[in-house]
Amino acid sequence: MLMYTSLRPDMFQAIDEMMRRFTIKYIDGWTPSFISQSDQLLMTLMKLTMNTPLLDLAERFNTSASSVNNIVTSQICAMHEILYEGLVENNIPTLQKCKGSMPTSFGDFSACRIVLDATEIRQDVPGNDMRLQASTYSGYKNSHTVKSVTGVAPNGALVFASKLYPGSTSDVAIVEHCGLLNQLSPGDMILADKGFTIHKLLPQGVHLNIPPFLTAKSQYTPAEVQLCRKIARSRIHVERANERIKNYEILRHIPHQLRYISTKIFQLCCVLVNFQDPLLQEIAQNFVPENN
Repeated sequence: MLMYTSLRPDMFQAIDEMMRRFTIKYIDGWTPSFISQSDQLLMTLMKLTMNTPLLDLAERFNTSASSVNNIVTSQICAMHEILYEGLVENNIPTLQKCKGSMPTSFGDFSACRIVLDATEIRQDVPGNDMRLQASTYSGYKNSHTVKSVTGVAPNGALVFASKLYPGSTSDVAIVEHCGLLNQLSPGDMILADKGFTIHKLLPQGVHLNIPPFLTAKSQYTPAEVQLCRKIARSRIHVERANERIKNYEILRHIPHQLRYISTKIFQLCCVLVNFQDPLLQEIAQNFVPENN
């Protein structure tokens, strides 16, 4: 189950039972009633986790490639609406909730509500439109990409994922456009890396903590070195969360027939990470699986 879906059996069952409560609207206008809801969910998670080709899935589930495309696309849209829009979107945990599960590594950042990072996904060269090609080219990755800003709570849960922007878009521009800052309150702290120079965008009372920059001086002061270490020790969680996102093979190369829902695919993969085992050991110790 872990290999095919990245989930434990009890988490698969929980999502399956949740999806059964809703009526799914299939994109092609017909319902594939010959395949059970559980198998449709399994098929979709296999596509996300391993990017299994449609013909391969069709053979495994004894159906046609067109039926697989209908099921996978419809299930992705439905799961995105239920799991991401219903549970995550515009629902960043309050600072009080974050403090209730604050790991010891955040002892120096007890006001932290969210840790930000940017993640890029490679894509094919977008057609013959030179302007679009220029906007998606990332000098950092030296290829054409799309980019998202993700937010992780101090306990390691993914609580925010912006839509996908062209790879050349700066981290600051994404934060300004995506509406993340509208969800924060006075007293909140954002932890981020040097790319997020968003001081001028912050709402009143919201603080930003990023590593210091080297200016005219040749090296950091001892206090700045200590601050860099503390931020790095705390930010490692968001980097590990982004690593889990990229373990979904479909994000290495989103098939052309699913490109138009690429943002939904990315945001769905983000929320599915929260159904995996907790990132932090001290959080995992308080996590008791249902079958125990």
